[in-house]
Amino acid sequence: MGEQYIKEYSVCCPRTLQKGKHQVEYAKATCTRVPDTLLHFHCTINGKCKDCERDYQE
Repeated sequence: MGEQYIKEYSVCCPRTLQKGKHQVEYAKATCTRVPDTLLHFHCTINGKCKDCERDYQE
């Protein structure tokens, strides 16, 4: 697997309306025509919630 990196996004939870962050770990694609692969998703508001994960999958 190639290079990995983490991006952090400030968000407002659609369920609770609390402010939080999404931390998303990606694996860099080897080709520019292919999106980077999502490896791990974590929400700081509720670590078990995965509802917003699909927003980061391309």
